Amino acid sequence: MDAPFHRFSHEAMATAFGVAIVHDDARYAAQAGQAAFAEVDRLEQELSRYIESSDVSRISRLQSGESTRVGLAAFECLRVAARIHRETGGAFDVTVGPLVDCWRAADGTDPDPARLAEVRRHVGMHLIELDPDTFRVGVKGAPIQLDLGGIGKGYALDRAAEILDEWGIEGALLHGGESTALAIGRPPGGAGWRVGVGGSVYRSEAGFALNLRDGAVSGSGIEKKGRHVFDPRTGRPAAGNLAAWARCPSAAVADALSTAFMVMSAAEVEQYCTAHPGHAGMVLPEEGAALKRFGLWERVDG
Repeated sequence: MDAPFHRFSHEAMATAFGVAIVHDDARYAAQAGQAAFAEVDRLEQELSRYIESSDVSRISRLQSGESTRVGLAAFECLRVAARIHRETGGAFDVTVGPLVDCWRAADGTDPDPARLAEVRRHVGMHLIELDPDTFRVGVKGAPIQLDLGGIGKGYALDRAAEILDEWGIEGALLHGGESTALAIGRPPGGAGWRVGVGGSVYRSEAGFALNLRDGAVSGSGIEKKGRHVFDPRTGRPAAGNLAAWARCPSAAVADALSTAFMVMSAAEVEQYCTAHPGHAGMVLPEEGAALKRFGLWERVDG
């Protein structure tokens, strides 16, 4: 007889985290879930730009030429962010905040060119220096504005999954809000955890479901915030996609890639997925358009 699974939820990082745990002991599952959520809470204290004492806030206060030692979480997030930035040709950038603020302040018009040029001097992963030997983070071109919102929740899911592994949990589905899910093993009697992707308010159909097992999927879109997606490579509003999804082993990487895919062309997403086996991408280019899928997206109908 298959073990039942138990669901738990927790508010953190301005969203609702959830976990379904496969275990025959409900009390033990609850304790494991709380341990995972405690790790998410701990990470929020280090990664949130809204917490003055966080590592991210301390980095953003550095002057040019200064550095500070940070914890493992912030350093790993920045190291992954730097790698995804490099692999996507700059489409993912955790320093893009000032650029977004500049365009929003212009209130629907193009910002003053001189002002935009000045802002762009303070945007770019090249302004961050990482020393893996000392876990120090240095800054050039200050002030910068770090925001790990496009990778932090996924990273928290990866770390929460490690906590569940320490508790001996062999089957679980974790999610951070409605955007990112991470699967461990499979649910009772199933080939994998059923996760919906490809849906959009811009489409008449509701997308499709896939069986997720030992991996992550993440989605990004403009439905809730409107068209406020900016391309770090150009400094201008993206002419990219209405929605994008990424699938890969790591939730942090899937989180970052779904953000990057929003501003990348379908050809660029296809090229990325071809160069990175085990990764899959999907984009919805425009209202009424067909989904463009690259890599493995097996459907589960019914």
